[in-house]
Amino acid sequence: MVSYREIKNEEFDREIKQLFPIDDFIVGELIFGGIIPIVLVRFNDLDSLSKNWKEFNSYLASEYTISIKDEYSKWNFYIFYLSKDIVEKSMKYEIENNKFSSRKIVIENLTSISEVEINNIISEHITNDNIQVDIEKNKVTKFIKDSTLSKIIDMLPKTKKIDEVELQNALDLIEKKYKDEI
Repeated sequence: MVSYREIKNEEFDREIKQLFPIDDFIVGELIFGGIIPIVLVRFNDLDSLSKNWKEFNSYLASEYTISIKDEYSKWNFYIFYLSKDIVEKSMKYEIENNKFSSRKIVIENLTSISEVEINNIISEHITNDNIQVDIEKNKVTKFIKDSTLSKIIDMLPKTKKIDEVELQNALDLIEKKYKDEI
């Protein structure tokens, strides 16, 4: 069972909003094989995102991530950079492929940050419980022994090691039987 909860820290929220030009800042944690820290942040605009994401990431690493003692949580720390607009591919690539301190994902065209949106983000990017897997069941028919093949196999010697010539002869007979049927 997946369990997400928001963590309220008014002092930290106020500090972040004073230091960075952001509209929204949410800290939470997901219980999924352990505790997974999650930060969702939306800068005022694309220019602010471009200019500040690295410093923001460094600040979180020094002020927040350092307090995480559990190795699982440190290795599974997510920052979601949210944007109301489309983010340039080059900037998105740079953010998401930055290896420092956390896993970073850019979410575009997000106009509101509701509980539903947060759950959708978690589902799509962490738990993957939104993936539908359809397995087609094939009807299994009863095995019917082929008498010709059985006779060919019975002709082989009952020793541990079968002579290469004998094996080739058996394969030739099998091949001939099926070529004749086509």
